[in-house]
Amino acid sequence: MPVNYGVLRGKVINAIPYQSGTDHYQIEIDANGTLYRIAVDVYSQLAGSGQQFRHGQNNQPLETDRMVMFYQDTDYDHPVINSILNTQVGFTPKSNMDEKLLLDYKRYKPALFPVAEMDVVPPKDVNGDHVDLNDKIDPWIQQAKNNENAEVFAFGSGWDDNAPGAHPDNRHYFNPDPSLGIHDIHMNQGDTGMETKYNGTWQDGALFIHFKNADKWVASFFRFQNQTLDTDDNGNVNEEQQ
Repeated sequence: MPVNYGVLRGKVINAIPYQSGTDHYQIEIDANGTLYRIAVDVYSQLAGSGQQFRHGQNNQPLETDRMVMFYQDTDYDHPVINSILNTQVGFTPKSNMDEKLLLDYKRYKPALFPVAEMDVVPPKDVNGDHVDLNDKIDPWIQQAKNNENAEVFAFGSGWDDNAPGAHPDNRHYFNPDPSLGIHDIHMNQGDTGMETKYNGTWQDGALFIHFKNADKWVASFFRFQNQTLDTDDNGNVNEEQQ
């Protein structure tokens, strides 16, 4: 059962950086008057190995193997941006997407980014060096916030809290809190265990920010440490690796 793949296009009106727990980096988007929430995974929900850093409020621990692998290009230039600019404002499901917009970290040609250069990055500052996902993401989101010359394009899995069988997040992040949104803004293949059911090819997530006045693109890519790129045509781990 692949993810409910699609792309969301809109303007940033609010954001909440990672704070603690298994939170995401939260972004509120206005798409021609319809509000959406982007939940960007910056820390894995999987149980860690026990190796921890202490940080933040109440000296809460961060487990090193729950940290996300990350790559960011702050001057992104790739043929895919031409197709991204042709998307509709709001959420576009996979069935209505140009095949050039179906992202795959392993298979896309030319490669979307150098996957081998992804680094493990904590969600929040650990050593006082400000090398963390909040500092990688937040400055660009703040620059895009309420900026008529900036748009965000999020690739991942769309949700509607009012749809039959939905499982809404009971926490409220914004006021009003959007009932529509997109998550799984990360690689969506090469998983094992309970997450195997979401594996698939040509459905990887990513976050793009476009500053129109400067024609500048910032692209961010995410992957969990337990995910492998050695996948078959269904996005599952190759049998010899299991």
